[in-house]
Amino acid sequence: MFNIKEAIQAEFPQVVDWYKHLHQYPEPSFEEYNTTDFIKEKLTEMGGFTLSQIMKTGVIAEIKGGKPGKTIALRADIDCLKMDELGTDYDFISKKEGLMHGCGHDAHTTMLLGVAAVLSKYKDELPGTYRLLFQPAEELPPGGAIEYIKGGALEGVDYILGQHVMPTIPTGQIGVRTGAMMAASDRFDAVIKGSGGHASQPHLTIDPVAIAAQIVTNLQHIVSRELDPLDQLVISTTQFHAGSSAVNVIPGVAQIGGSVRSFSEHARQYAAKRIEEIIKSIAATHRATAEVEYSFGYDATINNAEVATTIRDIIAEEYGVDALPTIDPLMGAEDFSRYLRVVPGCFFFLGMRNEEKGYVHPIHHGCFRVDTEAMPMGMEVMLRGAIKLAESN
Repeated sequence: MFNIKEAIQAEFPQVVDWYKHLHQYPEPSFEEYNTTDFIKEKLTEMGGFTLSQIMKTGVIAEIKGGKPGKTIALRADIDCLKMDELGTDYDFISKKEGLMHGCGHDAHTTMLLGVAAVLSKYKDELPGTYRLLFQPAEELPPGGAIEYIKGGALEGVDYILGQHVMPTIPTGQIGVRTGAMMAASDRFDAVIKGSGGHASQPHLTIDPVAIAAQIVTNLQHIVSRELDPLDQLVISTTQFHAGSSAVNVIPGVAQIGGSVRSFSEHARQYAAKRIEEIIKSIAATHRATAEVEYSFGYDATINNAEVATTIRDIIAEEYGVDALPTIDPLMGAEDFSRYLRVVPGCFFFLGMRNEEKGYVHPIHHGCFRVDTEAMPMGMEVMLRGAIKLAESN
């Protein structure tokens, strides 16, 4: 077997160049046309890959090893966020106003391209088949993963791996856990219809503002009084719209909306049911009506125990146990979760925090920075994990 560390280091300089290019030219969900062309160009130059597309953007690249083995999928998301990049400490900041790779998808893409370069050079020595999913639209539900699955991206796949840069974990460490890794993310929207009137005569109105305020408060009873405290659930009302510039007018309609995060399917379904019941019943109690729309978003990201253990063992062997911090599940959500409902796999967090460089800002912040020194580690764990799973019984 070839020396994996040396092979990755050989590709690392061009990986950084690719990263800098993609960072300067971000594209949002479902619009990643130039990014797609860039990925296809690099894969074609490498050789050995069969390329295909399920959606208008994104690329699926498959390469067969020279030895028998299982089929392993490796996924990277390619879209950016609609936000402004702040600061000038990079000499390659976004050239597109209002667009930024503020979640590190450019790093995910280029690390997977780096893995592809190694696979291309050493395919004859490798077991199994490797399917690389350069997936569009992770940031915009329903997301690209569900379309990839519908299009057959996981047909014949035995295992899948994915990673995400994480600025809360220091460079040189990787966070991975068995079971729940990230939460399911859903939303609710409600319209409370009352009857407006003059602010001095509230008895002649059905005040939707007062009713909606009671609803916001009572929704928290689901978390604090109806669900097992060990079954984690977050309900956040994040939108409240009512009235106009006239402060002496009680409006006839109020609108609220919010986010629901959970790990278990029981908590998820229970919250959906009770949110609608509480909104409608409180509205009815106060002579108003309510329309409720509940939207299920990304599922909880649940790592397979066998695959997560394989990844942890690789990290411990190559980097030592100190490179494996204890992490808690995140209430953030990922559409990688959809893949994990179809095939066993693992999603892990690649540490990117570097206080000496000032890389301390969270993802989705205008000053978020990727520490490129962490990339070889991410590439190596993905590659070693894929090879190990490909040759497993």
